[in-house]
Amino acid sequence: MSLKRLWLPFSVAGLLLLAPVRGFSASGQSQSERQAEQTKSVTGKVASIASDKKSITLEVSNGNDDHTMQFIVNQSTQVTGRVSTGSVATVQYQPTADNQYLALVISPQDTQ
Repeated sequence: MSLKRLWLPFSVAGLLLLAPVRGFSASGQSQSERQAEQTKSVTGKVASIASDKKSITLEVSNGNDDHTMQFIVNQSTQVTGRVSTGSVATVQYQPTADNQYLALVISPQDTQ
């Protein structure tokens, strides 16, 4: 077998090894790892829940800074208990590309 015939399969194999693995960035982080880094959490009083159940607003206190935060609720959002206006809840969320907040998990908090 000639060297030219061996060269092609080995060069193709070498290119495949150098190609990036799908789902990994140049830094070696998977997409799920990058999403976990972007996930944030906040606890506050539920100010309102949209009638269509597609958003929830929390009153959040951070020292002297009181403000409201609105979260998008979709079919992927997990609600781990009963949440109603006036109750205290923790929302795990991710910022979206259009500067909104997507609720990943909404958990009621015991205030006793």
